[in-house]
Amino acid sequence: MDFIEWMKSTGLSEKSANSYQGAIKGRLSTWARMHGLTTKPIAEIPDLLEFIAVSEKLRQTPEFLDRNATGNGMYAAALSNYQKYLQASNSLPKKSHVEYGPHREQVAQIESAFGEPFDPKNQDDARKRVLREIVQRRGQQKFRKALIDAYGGYCAITGCSVAPLLEAAHITPYLGPETNSITNGLLLRADIHTLWDLSLIAVEPETRTVWVSPEITDSTYRDLNEAPLMLPLDLAQWPSVAALAQQWDLAHTKLAETSSKI
Repeated sequence: MDFIEWMKSTGLSEKSANSYQGAIKGRLSTWARMHGLTTKPIAEIPDLLEFIAVSEKLRQTPEFLDRNATGNGMYAAALSNYQKYLQASNSLPKKSHVEYGPHREQVAQIESAFGEPFDPKNQDDARKRVLREIVQRRGQQKFRKALIDAYGGYCAITGCSVAPLLEAAHITPYLGPETNSITNGLLLRADIHTLWDLSLIAVEPETRTVWVSPEITDSTYRDLNEAPLMLPLDLAQWPSVAALAQQWDLAHTKLAETSSKI
């Protein structure tokens, strides 16, 4: 299935599909080669990881920033759709046991008993306590695994695929097992998860684009502002609009409160 057919199968109109393909084959490829990001047209990049690397740099070029702004986000949407197309077309590398390094057996034991209360007195040594904290921070075992599967092992905001850094984040706060729904979760890199929980990063619920609080001035994070959220291939696993709206309102309420105190 080619890019056009895949987009139509997701419900996009023929007009939108043709526009996005035209952007990929036309200006986006021209800008990428002009800035030395690739030597071939973007449509000839078959590897997902290679495309993500090119895409992230392309989004920072002046041509992209200018034309994407005047085109109501059309070029960002084209890149986002092509990335999802590659996700659907490629067999992503399976995660190996290297994720927890030499401690994988200990972590497996901790994960299997994750629901039991944590009592430091019952731990054999400090290392086990540290590993338990890692498991707890990453999120409940089944919830995290479900999100890894849904998002193909990539952070929904940065595209990071380094497994040890990926955590199961609740869009709205954890209030018991019923909130461990894939639609109330995002797979996030550890630092992004922290910013999310601090309401310093949110996602606009309708456009599903990233918002970074103006309190964050570091360019590493500012560059993520207005980036499209990576979505699961299965529409049933897409994040809940209501949950995103709740986090969005919370983040902006906290920003307003902080600003009023200045």
